[in-house]
Amino acid sequence: MITAEMKAEADAARHLAAVVADTASRRAAADSSIAPLQDAVDLDEATEAEAALLKEWKRYRVALNRLPEQPGYPNSIDWPAPPA
Repeated sequence: MITAEMKAEADAARHLAAVVADTASRRAAADSSIAPLQDAVDLDEATEAEAALLKEWKRYRVALNRLPEQPGYPNSIDWPAPPA
């Protein structure tokens, strides 16, 4: 017998899984953007614009990692905007 409570728990679990997958996708995009910028910095070949963009991407990645700390997570999420 499936109760309303069981359905609600299953829905909540599916929603959390979707949020986690969305976060992972955004994190992968950030990682892909950070890697070449970090390489340029590590090799002392980064322009000022690249160094600044690297910091923006890292701030974005940190914000993604802190999503679970937001009040209302995972039902209400204030998604950070990726760097332009």
